Amino acid sequence: MDTTNTSTQFRAGFFVILGLLCIGSLVIYFGRFGESMKKFYTLTVEYRNASGLLKGGDVTLSGARIGEVAEPPKVLPNMRGVSVLLKINENVQIPQGSVFSIGSSGLLGDRFVTVTMKDNDEHPVPIAPGSVITNGQSESSIAELQRQIHDEIFPKLDSALSNIDAVTVSLRNSVFNEQGVRNLQMTLSNFATASADFKGVATQADQFLKNGNDAMGSVKGAAGDLKAFIANLRQHGILFYRDSAPPSSTKKP
Repeated sequence: MDTTNTSTQFRAGFFVILGLLCIGSLVIYFGRFGESMKKFYTLTVEYRNASGLLKGGDVTLSGARIGEVAEPPKVLPNMRGVSVLLKINENVQIPQGSVFSIGSSGLLGDRFVTVTMKDNDEHPVPIAPGSVITNGQSESSIAELQRQIHDEIFPKLDSALSNIDAVTVSLRNSVFNEQGVRNLQMTLSNFATASADFKGVATQADQFLKNGNDAMGSVKGAAGDLKAFIANLRQHGILFYRDSAPPSSTKKP
């Protein structure tokens, strides 16, 4: 029996088995089968729209994978959204107040869940396993924008245009008809007449004030003359009266 040949075959078989064990370990570690060996806790997140999110999708925190989507989205009982069950690694404690949003990456737009924590949270309290988070947010996509435009913007725009059309018809029928135009012309004519009358009244009032100023000047001059007469009378008496006091002069404006 050739012992050298047997030893060589034994060594070759050993290295083949060792290589297969290494390959199997790598497959288990990096493959989905390795996920079943880890421990998780579940969280349920409610979204208004989780379109494109599939079972097995990643759950990331600051770019690191911390779990996966455990089940496909399920419609809520009130039909106003869907709930998504997430499996989170038990060594990752997500603080309360964190936002679970749906994002997309790659050319094919693979959907995943990303967790964003609150800033400046000095004493974070972890979310209890099995909790339901109702503030799930989805990334705006073209389909979502089209839905919002069709369901929200178009009805409001149609209502606004209907109101504008109603106001236009009302103005055309009530104001800008033949009778309305005549009434408007009459109103403008009356306004012009009233303006002319007001101008005449203003002119008369100005003349009245001017005449009043002249009369006040005359009264002031007469008062000065009367004051001089009384002064002469007191000084000379009735029998020897003469004008010794200077007469008052009044400048007319």
